[in-house]
Amino acid sequence: MSPYEYADLAQSTFGNAISSFAVILSIVSGYLITAYLVGAKLNRTQVTILTTMFLLVMGLLTWSMSAYTYWGYFWSTLVNPETAGQSLMSPRAWISGAVAILNLFTLAMCLLFMWNVRRAKATAP
Repeated sequence: MSPYEYADLAQSTFGNAISSFAVILSIVSGYLITAYLVGAKLNRTQVTILTTMFLLVMGLLTWSMSAYTYWGYFWSTLVNPETAGQSLMSPRAWISGAVAILNLFTLAMCLLFMWNVRRAKATAP
């Protein structure tokens, strides 16, 4: 493949990562709004179903966003033959991990928010 094709592939992969971020932001917003508005009114089964779906979707999106970031950096290193053999300290190694950690932190904060809303219901008179 030519350097142009590698650059185009890298750009497309980074575009997919950014699109994944937009979907994650939408899913997180929907979960937080649902938790705030009706979290205290849902019964245990409804919360379990909602949270399970949220965890599955966020897990898939976290994996895909991390993979897109990793492969985007991989393809971008092939544009220039001098950077093709970068070490594990290259951006593709630590940025994709940082993306996954940030998404998992966001996931934990969303679950904590739902738990606090549900706990407030239990302590309310």
